[in-house]
Amino acid sequence: MNTQLLVHGIVQQTMVLIAQVATVGGVRAPLARVASQVFLDLTSELAAQGLGKHVIADMFGMALRTYHRKVRAVSESQTEHGRSVWEAVLEYIREQEPVTGRQVSERFRNDDAQVVTGVLSDLTHSGLTYRSGRAQDAVYRIADAADFTRQESEHRREGEEYLVWLAIFRQGPLALAQISDALKLSEPDCKRAVDRLLAEGRVRALPDPQNAQATRYASERFDVPVGAEGGYEAALLDHFQALVAAICVKLRAGAARSQADDATGGGTYTFAVWPGHPLEDEARSLLPKVRAQVNELRERVDRHNAALEPPAVQAPVVFYMGQYVKSEDALGGT
Repeated sequence: MNTQLLVHGIVQQTMVLIAQVATVGGVRAPLARVASQVFLDLTSELAAQGLGKHVIADMFGMALRTYHRKVRAVSESQTEHGRSVWEAVLEYIREQEPVTGRQVSERFRNDDAQVVTGVLSDLTHSGLTYRSGRAQDAVYRIADAADFTRQESEHRREGEEYLVWLAIFRQGPLALAQISDALKLSEPDCKRAVDRLLAEGRVRALPDPQNAQATRYASERFDVPVGAEGGYEAALLDHFQALVAAICVKLRAGAARSQADDATGGGTYTFAVWPGHPLEDEARSLLPKVRAQVNELRERVDRHNAALEPPAVQAPVVFYMGQYVKSEDALGGT
């Protein structure tokens, strides 16, 4: 296996996905923390694979001292320990508004000036702050919550609920703090979503065996109905997680080739059809056909399980599928 080429290809396609998600519908999602978060998450996952810090540093082409310095730099602000520069600047503006760019630069003089400038720009473009004026004389204020429409707030809450539900379903039982940590959402936001999910019967509360005063949350099902206006974020993430998990399980098993009876894996097929082709409709209708078949199977599994007490040890089957029709309009000419 040519690991280097494979990693390059995966990174390239992941960046394409992030760019598409960050700009969907004309929205410009803030990306100021993405590069730092990628570095931290990747080093964390490498450490979880049992690699020492000196090996990880070498994989990044860094001396160990440089590696430690970079980890410290991207983990938190040098001005306010325990927070990223992005979080610290946002909180400073919230507490001291109105503030000028010069005041922000002075407050965070221990941090990289380009990073601070980039954070200010990102906060403004993402709509979290207002800016009037230019350069160091620009004045920053926090955007008023009333400036966000009721519809946007409701859509945001619905999206958060689906993401919380997905985390509970895939990783549960989880305590509230674990949900907050997994999603990088505040605990009050997670609590609001959990309360709604509990009221609707989509998740259930369980006693924590290690702490009688604590509660954990679990769910036996996650579903974003076809045609639902909200929840697309969670549905997309769930699909991507399933794809990544299937590839990782395959790699950990040491399987470098597929077998006809594989229970883990995937397949990609391209049907060379065109408008007017006698098999065009059959090829295009694969997704709804398979989706209907899978939904019917899941309903039968759910009916069978409804009257049973599930065993402590389970081996759930996670099935994912996807399809697209390749066109210049859809793929930018590729």
